[in-house]
Amino acid sequence: MNTKNIYSKNIGIIIFLFSYCTLIFSFFINEDGSGRGASGDFLATYPFILALQENILVDPVQFTLVHTPLHFIILSFVEYIVNDPYIIRLIFCLTSIILPIFFLKALKFNNPEKLNQNLIILSSCIFFFPAFRYTSIWANDLITSLIFFTISIYYFKKWEINKSKVLDKYIILQIIFLALATYTRQYFAVFFIYFLYRYYCIINLKSFINLFLICIITSLPVLAYTYIHPALITGQHISINSINYFLLGNPSMMSLYLLPIIIINLIFGKIRLNKDIFVYFIISSIFVFLLSLNFDPKNWQGGGVNMMISKVLFNNNIYFLFTSIFTYTFFIYLFFEKKINVILILILTFMFFSYQAYQRYYEPMFFLIFFTLFETNLKKVFAQKTSACFILLFYCLIYYLVAISDFIYN
Repeated sequence: MNTKNIYSKNIGIIIFLFSYCTLIFSFFINEDGSGRGASGDFLATYPFILALQENILVDPVQFTLVHTPLHFIILSFVEYIVNDPYIIRLIFCLTSIILPIFFLKALKFNNPEKLNQNLIILSSCIFFFPAFRYTSIWANDLITSLIFFTISIYYFKKWEINKSKVLDKYIILQIIFLALATYTRQYFAVFFIYFLYRYYCIINLKSFINLFLICIITSLPVLAYTYIHPALITGQHISINSINYFLLGNPSMMSLYLLPIIIINLIFGKIRLNKDIFVYFIISSIFVFLLSLNFDPKNWQGGGVNMMISKVLFNNNIYFLFTSIFTYTFFIYLFFEKKINVILILILTFMFFSYQAYQRYYEPMFFLIFFTLFETNLKKVFAQKTSACFILLFYCLIYYLVAISDFIYN
């Protein structure tokens, strides 16, 4: 076999390993996000890791933290052994590869015949999401929660193959890992709604009641911890007055990941801009217009990259509002494609219902959910066309390079 054939048969693995190596390289140069936010979070919360060794119920708010503590409890055990923050970060960065690996394993359930090179390339995209890189390099709880969440999805996909009507080990493991994600960042609890509904539609009543009881039991530690430290709820800037802000901001942030998927489907003729999409666009435009009537983002901490582009490059909100319209247009499309998608759409839109929501919250969570849980034909082109995966990878790379250049913020 010549070199060219070896390369073509293993191009996905080569890209995956190269992408992982770029992450390790970035660790050694201490790559960080805008305003050194990732390193700042690590330095601010490291004393919490030390404090947990003395008291597991120490108040996280003292250390500017309003998340459930499992990630920091794990790091406190590691710190007790290695006693070096740099080594802790290195271990964490190296093990963050678990996330794209389990994403790949979940993707394979839709393509069980072989290890599709396209899927490996698709998984490699994760390495170039800025939030994934920064939070991996600086041992952030975002990565730990996403690892647990992705493993949870993996076990759900394993159950989905046969759709057992009784409570089996895959359902239990799925719930356990989703609970662990919730113990790391409490907002993952909203995904219990989706999974419980999926199980309710298939498993028998007795099994569902037992499953519901398991969910209640697994929720008790989070409820108890929240009762002891209520700032986990009160410190989230939640307000009914924020409704038009997050209904505009959250879809705008998600458009950053939905846009290339739609463009690629248009390029390969998998979707056409027909009358239906035009109607969805008009409905979305009216909805966004109504929300914008009481929208004053002067002191708002939300909107993500698109809000920043709108302010810095255009000095208005028009581009930002258009990105919200774009997302709502294709959310309606996804709803009519498969009604079950509405649960995920509502969860993704409402899960950060506060004045304070950041781009990194959806990164790479939206990407993971879209390719594993959404039921849509928009995913098929990536399994069928290697070039489609390369275009998406190139988009992620450009997005990453723009992010590290701080072009928008300068």
